[in-house]
Amino acid sequence: MKNEQHLILDSKFAQSLTNIIAAELSQNIIICDHHGVIIAAFDKKRISQAHEGAANMLKSGIIREFSISAEDEKVLKNVRRGYDVPIVVDGRCLGVIGVTGDADKVALYARLAARFVEATVESNSRQQRLVEALKDKEELQSILLNKMIEVQEEERKKISRELHDEISQSLTSVIVGLRMLSEQVGDSRERKLILEMRDLVSKTLDNAHRLAVELRPALLDDLGLVAAAQRYIENYSQKYGITADINFSNLSRERFRPEIEITLYRILQETLTNIAKHARATNVKVTLNKTRRKVNFSITDNGVGFMPEALRASPASNNLGIYGMRERVALLAGTFTIQSAGGAGTTITVVIPLKDKRDIPSTPKAQ
Repeated sequence: MKNEQHLILDSKFAQSLTNIIAAELSQNIIICDHHGVIIAAFDKKRISQAHEGAANMLKSGIIREFSISAEDEKVLKNVRRGYDVPIVVDGRCLGVIGVTGDADKVALYARLAARFVEATVESNSRQQRLVEALKDKEELQSILLNKMIEVQEEERKKISRELHDEISQSLTSVIVGLRMLSEQVGDSRERKLILEMRDLVSKTLDNAHRLAVELRPALLDDLGLVAAAQRYIENYSQKYGITADINFSNLSRERFRPEIEITLYRILQETLTNIAKHARATNVKVTLNKTRRKVNFSITDNGVGFMPEALRASPASNNLGIYGMRERVALLAGTFTIQSAGGAGTTITVVIPLKDKRDIPSTPKAQ
């Protein structure tokens, strides 16, 4: 049924074909729909009239070519002397095309005109099917990618919990045990070795905490994007010595849909990591604001920047982080842009529409 919708004779489309064929043949042309109603004609006055000859043929159920004689022209309504040929595509009769004139002289032209219309309809139908197939493929890819991201985030959350709850508790117990053991050992050399071991375990505990936060910060689920982002940026500044200016436009208590929050948080992580690795920046500016219909997020650094042409020319495998960010934003029907120039820093901007009812505050009703 879906494919059959492509096999139609739209009136505008039929009229354009009529004008082309009439100009080529220097003959009057009509095209009727599958009911025998004229939908296109070189003589515009005939449009919307029922062509009785075509209607009779179509009603008979026997799809065939037929001629209109001078006698028929007198008896039948809205017909002119000439030759008419059914337009058949994929076994379906879509209508009739007629050429005015002596039947013997114009029959060949009518057949050629019908083949031209059929070929054009088939081409359009094939193109439309390809467009729909591509659209279906893109939708399926989006569904699969979205599912992959969901599974990935769930796995990150699970591992983060295990690191925080199980491994961290075990390491904490080891640290306490080592401290108590050091107090019971009389030999100073052995006590020193135990304390060094305790310090090593303590560093491992810190690394486990850091890894748990990077995988999936509890703040993100408990308090939302703003709190988690602020904590991440503060730790980032301390670790890399890069100052940060944060402008979250009084959104301290704002919550977004989980998919928006995790997308923006992952973009923050990926971008700040890239800045630390490549930009040689001393300052970053992170901005988040919300309007009624969209959320705007941007990260700007004062680093060395790059030429956009170099990014486009580099292999895709070198830009997986950027590709991943683009894909995440695309799944939310948003836009992702990068602005940069050599020596002028880089700005990444994300705009995500707030289409869901949960994102858009309701207007208070008048009392």
